[in-house]
Amino acid sequence: MSTLFVNNLNTASGDTITLPTGKKILGVDAGSIGGKGNIVNVTFGTHNGSGLTTQSTSFVNYTNSNITVTKLRGPGNVAGGSYLLVMGSAWVEFGVANKHLSYSLMRDGTELSGVGYGFGNLYSANANGYQSSADISFVDTGNLNAGNYVYSMCIASNNGSTNVQMGNTGRKGTWQILEIAT
Repeated sequence: MSTLFVNNLNTASGDTITLPTGKKILGVDAGSIGGKGNIVNVTFGTHNGSGLTTQSTSFVNYTNSNITVTKLRGPGNVAGGSYLLVMGSAWVEFGVANKHLSYSLMRDGTELSGVGYGFGNLYSANANGYQSSADISFVDTGNLNAGNYVYSMCIASNNGSTNVQMGNTGRKGTWQILEIAT
């Protein structure tokens, strides 16, 4: 048995170091590095731009929350595919009793839940409004190619003539988006 001591490991050309299948580094099977279930990319950020106020009963994109994700793997990628675990938050508010506010998530301007109340709904029963954090966790398993995608929070007033607001310069929203190998 031999021991190799190395301070730096680099490639002679390119950017890939290859191990034979079945070989291990620090107890990790070389075939699983970047393999199924491993995080291959992380995107994170914050937003606290001017708020969006709307009375629309359809979801409206809160563009101040836009974040661009560069997805590294697609369905035909040699290294395999991936999905995105999207976690985001934004501040929401409305000031009328007995009304609904719904919040959701968009990818490239398209709402992702496919339902009228999105990923969350606030209702003020017997109160004069509501303020909260709208938190969303969503696994985007869409058959997406490698490339850039813009995620954003969105909001709708389920009662039409009621103003609802998302975002505020005094409150911070967050993003954590993990690309996970399949």
